[in-house]
Amino acid sequence: MQIEQCRNIIMLYRLRDRARRLVEANRKAGNPGAAKIYTQIDDWLAVHMSHAISRARR
Repeated sequence: MQIEQCRNIIMLYRLRDRARRLVEANRKAGNPGAAKIYTQIDDWLAVHMSHAISRARR
């Protein structure tokens, strides 16, 4: 695995973690619209993370 690929995977992991925290924060704050947006962002990042991991394994 190349260093750049590792960095990309780590960055995506951190972004997903941040999105999950924002989902929970917005749910607790009573803002379901924003929570839904961050859930969609998390899903989008999950797809990109799985692609990045599969590319790194080749």
